[in-house]
Amino acid sequence: MHDASVNPREIVLKSDSNDIQEAFLSVMGPKEVTAGDISLPPHVKTIDDSQYVATITQPVSPNIELKIEKDCGYRIGNSSGCGDGQFSIDAVFMPVQNVNYSIHLFGNGRAAREIPFIEIWTNGSLTPHEAPREASEKLIDLPTPFSDVKCGAGSPIEDDEDSSNSTGSPSSRLRLGNVGKLEEGKLPEDMFVDQLELPARAFNCLKRAEIHTIADSLNYSREDSLKIRNFGQKSVDQVSKALWERFARELPNEKLGINGNSRN
Repeated sequence: MHDASVNPREIVLKSDSNDIQEAFLSVMGPKEVTAGDISLPPHVKTIDDSQYVATITQPVSPNIELKIEKDCGYRIGNSSGCGDGQFSIDAVFMPVQNVNYSIHLFGNGRAAREIPFIEIWTNGSLTPHEAPREASEKLIDLPTPFSDVKCGAGSPIEDDEDSSNSTGSPSSRLRLGNVGKLEEGKLPEDMFVDQLELPARAFNCLKRAEIHTIADSLNYSREDSLKIRNFGQKSVDQVSKALWERFARELPNEKLGINGNSRN
């Protein structure tokens, strides 16, 4: 069971679909199971069919269902949400394995030009030619949110009396954000507490308490927040003030129960 739950993350897949898809593994032992034994959906293929999964030593026929999805980075499996024979496994979404580059001078005099040479190694799900193209597209898309900047009621530029620049004079700032979503009264689930622009002490206390998003902070009442280590009344007031100024929300006075009513 250990091999069957750990080794599938080493299987390299390639797909043109962004949807979550299902694959099945059903074999009869004794047998050495490889990636080629997995029944994949039409739009998914394995890069290496010989990738080892597990070895079955008894005449048994295990049936395993796998979920396939696209993402980025590295995801650690969360076993808390599993049950009824389901196991969450770590997932690796990093096709680029190594990159080298060097700069070379081409030509002489004023006609000289610097030419970059880039070497890219991938796991096969993405070719070395596709990798820089996709990376370039993502880099170009990074500043796209700034093209839809909207300003709330009042002046788009607000004077920050509490902060100053290196010369000691008051500074002005433009606050950016997706105002459309906030006007609907809904906070994006993945909006981080960094958006509150809290003092370092309060911010670090929240991070140590594993409060990473605005939604996480709203799960704590004022009373519960005071129980966070080194998080005093001043920090609670700072968080509540920031929530109200930026998102028209406040820390609840009491913890909410499962039924939505205040807990006594």
